[in-house]
Amino acid sequence: MFRPYPTMFRQYPTFIKIMMLILSTTIIVMIMYSYTIQSSLNTVRKDIQANNLNRIKFAVNSLNHNVEQLNMLAAALETDSKVALLPSVDLMDSFDQIMLIRDLTEKMNLQSFSEGWNNRVSIYSTILNTWIGTPYALEAPITSENSNNWVLDSPRQTFTLYRYHAGYTIQVAFPKLNITDMLNRGIIDSNDPFFFKEGSTVLLNDQSDGEKVQQILQLLSPLINQTEGTEILSINDISYMVNYFRSETLGWYMIDYVPLNEALEPIIKTQNTFYIACMILLLTSILTLLFLYRKVQLPIVTLLKGVRLLKHGDFTYRIRRSSRNEFDILYESFNDMASQIEELIEKVYKEKIVTREAMVKQLQAQINPHFLYNCLFFINNMTRLGNDEAVTAMTQNLAEYFRYTTRLNEPITTLEKELAVVENYMNIQSLRMERLQYTISIPESMRELQIPKLLIQPLVENSVVHGIEGKRSASLVRVTGCETEAQYRISVEDDGKGLSSEEIVALSSRIKLPLDDSMGCALWNIQQRMIIHFDSPSGIEFTSNAHGGLTVTLFWPKPHS
Repeated sequence: MFRPYPTMFRQYPTFIKIMMLILSTTIIVMIMYSYTIQSSLNTVRKDIQANNLNRIKFAVNSLNHNVEQLNMLAAALETDSKVALLPSVDLMDSFDQIMLIRDLTEKMNLQSFSEGWNNRVSIYSTILNTWIGTPYALEAPITSENSNNWVLDSPRQTFTLYRYHAGYTIQVAFPKLNITDMLNRGIIDSNDPFFFKEGSTVLLNDQSDGEKVQQILQLLSPLINQTEGTEILSINDISYMVNYFRSETLGWYMIDYVPLNEALEPIIKTQNTFYIACMILLLTSILTLLFLYRKVQLPIVTLLKGVRLLKHGDFTYRIRRSSRNEFDILYESFNDMASQIEELIEKVYKEKIVTREAMVKQLQAQINPHFLYNCLFFINNMTRLGNDEAVTAMTQNLAEYFRYTTRLNEPITTLEKELAVVENYMNIQSLRMERLQYTISIPESMRELQIPKLLIQPLVENSVVHGIEGKRSASLVRVTGCETEAQYRISVEDDGKGLSSEEIVALSSRIKLPLDDSMGCALWNIQQRMIIHFDSPSGIEFTSNAHGGLTVTLFWPKPHS
């Protein structure tokens, strides 16, 4: 039925289905394309991020290399034999002092030029109270300044490193212009690199947008918490990719930002064009379908569709269109026939379900008291013996068991859950009999099979109670499963006292007869539920095994595909 649709569409269900198919197909294509576009955008973003970050890393690593060279230069001066004379320069005569100052000045000038990077190396002698190696008149270094750390000397526009020693201080400096030149070389397209350190002046390139840099820093500063990273920031509805990398030698961050819209604009234009084309195609398809549907007569196709659905078991289908011709009589006859068939099948099927559910619940209810009596008897014995651990284990396993079995409104379970109950029972019996061992070997392909509840546990219980307990040397219960091309089989075997051939034949016959007081209900119960739940052939087999015990096998056919 299509009652939610307007009246004009109720007569055209096929058209609506085709329209929904086209609409869903278009939506799927758009979703897939959107995913592809998004993947492309993410890839482009990652490429931009990787390229920018690598460019920053290369520049900062080059800067670190040059600064490290200057650090090594200062370290080399510390080991120089002439520098080592400065703490005792006051013991020299005036001529030796002049010669020492001249030699040190020449050495520092040569080393400054040999590094290939604008820098200045100077030594301050605290005894002579003068700077060696610099033409500028500088103040004496303040001892409290950061030792072995590069600091920006804003008035002189230089980065300076002091290394303090007894009698002298080594100063290594390079102009801020070195950083500016590096930033200028880092400009490629629309990026804007700059240097930043909290509490210091921002170092910009010659083409920097100072206002934009301040806006970037205002958003980025709270987010910088590691050596390197990438953030997407939005300023005036424009997204910027901001990359940063920290110089380990200077402690400053090199930051570079680039607008994403410029890089992603071609892909976004292609995406919008595709969406517009999809909408035009969708509208054109709907108009074409409407035209064809109104021009083509479909009464025979509609009738054949109804017959086909009846053939496949859909007895709820009714023809809801009006042809305003002789086909209306056929439609009415078809609907009457379908209604009668549906009513008959529904009646028989419901009666069968009610009868089967009632019998299954009755049969299942018979099992719970049987297992409960054994468990309570065990708890009573263990309590008398003072074995609290056994009582606790029994209680926990019993609780798990009844949580599983007391839901009579769910008489069907999976083989996996049934095996869990078997393990609960065997754990309980293992507490009572230390010699008891068990194994469960069921293929993974069978563990999700649907079976009636408590189909296997009673068989295991019989093996323990009637097989293992009746033979002192017996100790093993094995549960195995297998499947063939036609059926499933689950076997429970033990090495207990077993049954003779005559006893096996008699037992096989008795479980097929109506239940009476002379026969236990567990095996008969299982036999009846196998017949109710599974198709024929299904049931129980009894055989002797090589251990001298009894093997009980459940078998049922595989469902037809």
